[in-house]
Amino acid sequence: MFAKAALLAFIAASTVLGAPTPSGPSDVDVLNFALTLEHLENTFYAQGLSKFSPHDFEKAGYPPWVRARFVQIFDHEAEHVKFLTGALGDKAVQACEYNFPLDSPSSFVGTSMVLETVGASAYLGAAKYLGGNADYLTAAGSILSVEARQASWVASSVMKLQPWNGPFDIPLTPSGAYSLAVPFIKSCPSTNAPLPVKSFPALKLSSSSPAHGAQVVATYSPSGQTQSGQEYVAWLDGLQVVYTPLGKDGKTNVPDGLMGTVYAAVVSSQETPSDSNMLSGFAAVQFPFNSQAKTNA
Repeated sequence: MFAKAALLAFIAASTVLGAPTPSGPSDVDVLNFALTLEHLENTFYAQGLSKFSPHDFEKAGYPPWVRARFVQIFDHEAEHVKFLTGALGDKAVQACEYNFPLDSPSSFVGTSMVLETVGASAYLGAAKYLGGNADYLTAAGSILSVEARQASWVASSVMKLQPWNGPFDIPLTPSGAYSLAVPFIKSCPSTNAPLPVKSFPALKLSSSSPAHGAQVVATYSPSGQTQSGQEYVAWLDGLQVVYTPLGKDGKTNVPDGLMGTVYAAVVSSQETPSDSNMLSGFAAVQFPFNSQAKTNA
């Protein structure tokens, strides 16, 4: 089992060694980023389960075991917060104030699926920054696998959708993952350390579950200097990125072959989306598929 003492020792060493290298954020930065997402998930389940009783779930058509499993997920997220907070000590960021769409048990379920999927993608994308320390990587991998299992359970057992998106999950950069989480965040304590992320304007697509080949409108509010060159929508599906030109009218065509949960962002070049070429944050787009679909096409 991963020893918290080893994590504490390495955090202390990282602090002595100083600032992050130019290649990426420091280990403490990455762990605080992970804690920020865990605080968000933990508060989401606390608020949702407090608002919706077992009777509320049953009235919405869910069997009793569904809410009981969400209670177990809540316990997992609380344990993740406790683990990371204990390891980071006085360097740990505190929980923020949030605004979740808790209109009904169904909206709670849908938001849970998005948060768990984004959580798994965030840990997967941040793993490369922890590659220099096996203990850090083991801890992140242990949490990542739980987030992925929870996302799979919500999607398949509760929402009756596919339990996976294909042979590969999508890694997200810290900024990319944060862009999907920030709509739920109202404000954070001023004492929190800065996160290793860049802020991007939110992206809104005219459909959150479009058909392949359909035309959609992508809108965002450009920040800073106006982009004069060709813009693209980057569609992240597993380990592949598919690009479609974005017209001046904001229209683009949805690529064929996208499956499950896909992330889309407006970018300035046909390069892997990063802080240097992203013009908008990501939007989660759904392409449900049944058991007869070929997921390795």
